[in-house]
Amino acid sequence: MISSSFYEYIARESIDSDLICLLCHNPFIDPIVTQCGYTYCRLCIETYMRSGPNCPSQLCNQLLNTDHLIPNPPLRNFISILDKLKVRCQLCEKTNINRGTFDEHIKTSCSEYLIDCPGKNIGCQWLGPRNEHNEHTKTCLFENLRPMVDILYRVIENQSLGIEKLQKQTEQQTTEIGQLNTQVDQQKAHLERQAAELGQQKIQVDQQKSQLEQLTTKVRQLNTQVEEHKTQFEQQKTESKQQNIQLDKQETQREQLKAQLQQQQTQIDDIQSENQTQKSETVSIRKQITTLEEEMNKVRSAIHQLSK
Repeated sequence: MISSSFYEYIARESIDSDLICLLCHNPFIDPIVTQCGYTYCRLCIETYMRSGPNCPSQLCNQLLNTDHLIPNPPLRNFISILDKLKVRCQLCEKTNINRGTFDEHIKTSCSEYLIDCPGKNIGCQWLGPRNEHNEHTKTCLFENLRPMVDILYRVIENQSLGIEKLQKQTEQQTTEIGQLNTQVDQQKAHLERQAAELGQQKIQVDQQKSQLEQLTTKVRQLNTQVEEHKTQFEQQKTESKQQNIQLDKQETQREQLKAQLQQQQTQIDDIQSENQTQKSETVSIRKQITTLEEEMNKVRSAIHQLSK
């Protein structure tokens, strides 16, 4: 609402004092009730509270809070009546204007109300009464340049839109690049993890390969030992066969000797009485036979141990 400083009330003395704001001393505009029960214009009390939170009434002085300011319904019923009060414009001296329509008077018809040049938005600093506005507009350099300025503004606006579009595209591309960088970093981290895992797997493979080589070496050594044992066994088997052959020969010899011994024993028995000398030879032969049998027994024991 236009400030009430632009108008004054006609027949002010006829206005009831209960409808007067204690701060601006004018009839209420948008009346508000405080928590302590006093009524003021909204603009008046809010402006007053910026300099101090206490109630303006000397009889109260209570601390106020803007959250507790509420409209005054009974007085609001009188607003339409108050808006019909007659006022006089202090700018153009026009009278008999309803307070409720004073804003429209100021905005549309007051000849002395100061307004800006239409060219203010392009740099004109002129500020003057409405009755001089048209004349100024005709001679205003900025208004004369407006077509060109409008073209420039449109060019600038188009360029600004283009810049904004490019900025959005840049931001979008930056976001996409950021996302791509994130994906690249994730893939890089994934590849690094895979490389680390491959490195560990390679170490395990190398270890397993080394173990396999060691096992292969051991198997070769065992095979060599088996071959050596096999060769030794074949040699022992051959030796055993040879010993068996010798044993058979010795057994044959023993049988032969036994037969000879029997023959000799017979001869000895026949000639025992005849020749004492032959008896001694017989005893000697028996000793030889006994020794031979002991040797044969030893050979048998050796053969038995080798066959095990």
